[in-house]
Amino acid sequence: MVKQKQWFLAVAVILCMGGAAYAADIGNLSGQSCGDATGTWHFVNNQTGGAAAGTLDAMWSSGNVCSVSASSVNKNNQHFYCIASGALLGASTDLPGRLVLSDFSCGTTPPPPPPPCDPKKDPDCK
Repeated sequence: MVKQKQWFLAVAVILCMGGAAYAADIGNLSGQSCGDATGTWHFVNNQTGGAAAGTLDAMWSSGNVCSVSASSVNKNNQHFYCIASGALLGASTDLPGRLVLSDFSCGTTPPPPPPPCDPKKDPDCK
């Protein structure tokens, strides 16, 4: 738990540019999780006021971390994508406005391989 608090403290550091402070923390964190499966996570920072491309930092219970630049920059919002497993623990950007998890989709964990065949039970076993 201490590592997570230290990470959030580091992410929460506000970047000062020209005297104005910018930072948006995720506003709709509510235990979203892909469990052991890997998922694609889509974040949107709204109300950016035309800011230049920002950076998103996010962390999951699996230990996955994501630090990415905006994949799309529009007049008033920016989009970010991460690939990770586990429960989302937190996310923030270096932008003004409101950061939300827009959506996420979880893949499936591949099934375990079949057990080796037994020549005594299966005559076709090789």
